[in-house]
Amino acid sequence: MLLFYIDESGHHRMDADPDDPTRLAPDTTDWFVLSAVGIRDTSRRPLAEDIDRIKRLRLGAAADRDWNDTELKGRRLAITRRALDGGHPEPAAYAEITDLKRLDALEQELRMQFARFRPLTFSVAIDKRRLFTRRPGDSALGWAYAFLYRRMALSLERLYPGEGGVLVADQQTEHEKAFTTGDLTRLRDDLAEAAPWLRADYRLLLDRPLWIDSTLSTWDREIIQLADLVAFTTHEGVARGFGSAGARPLWPAIRNVLAEDWLRGGPDGEGLVIFPKPDPWPATDPAAATG
Repeated sequence: MLLFYIDESGHHRMDADPDDPTRLAPDTTDWFVLSAVGIRDTSRRPLAEDIDRIKRLRLGAAADRDWNDTELKGRRLAITRRALDGGHPEPAAYAEITDLKRLDALEQELRMQFARFRPLTFSVAIDKRRLFTRRPGDSALGWAYAFLYRRMALSLERLYPGEGGVLVADQQTEHEKAFTTGDLTRLRDDLAEAAPWLRADYRLLLDRPLWIDSTLSTWDREIIQLADLVAFTTHEGVARGFGSAGARPLWPAIRNVLAEDWLRGGPDGEGLVIFPKPDPWPATDPAAATG
């Protein structure tokens, strides 16, 4: 059994601009990213305990300290780096990270985690402004889940025969609506009609995520932090370039564990989905990406 921990970056809201209903509202994000890191159920405890070890070592996490103080979030890492680089009024987001050397050490620990545990990783980036223009009325959240489910189901079928998968996430009321309203099913059908050779067996996956209570599922809340790091880093990459300051520290390690296209190789279009598909495709290889 594979457990796919999911998280998002950006907002999935697709409201129209009140002054011009032909375009997306200016007060929402241009991109919505939904990411998943998949591990075998037998890796759940060792991975969670290793994340806790890193936080205790680098961030001063402890049983008597509020978990939120040391929660690993991509945005908090980026804020801390900007603050330590100087010239920014915002304070560092982690009290224990007082210089760039300590931040580099933390990020190196995180890169090594992806290398050691090698989670099967997927990241779906929705270009909301292009989606709004090309398919008005469509749900960014629905499309993100549709692509994520198809990629995970196909990978289970072709790479892990005989195994199933479960999505695990913090409780999200808006996400639940994507399942109860039928958005996900409708868009999955659209995908199957457009590319019948990629028709997935969705029976391999639980029909919707397992929504956890983070105060009780303490191992799972640790692992979901990795999904946050993937989602934020992907968001920075599609919005600002994969060699940008926000993406550069973790993207090479994340790209190495993204699901690969089994025919062409590489993660572009498989482990990393950008929809609507851009032309040209951005440079995602760290050797080619420049900030």
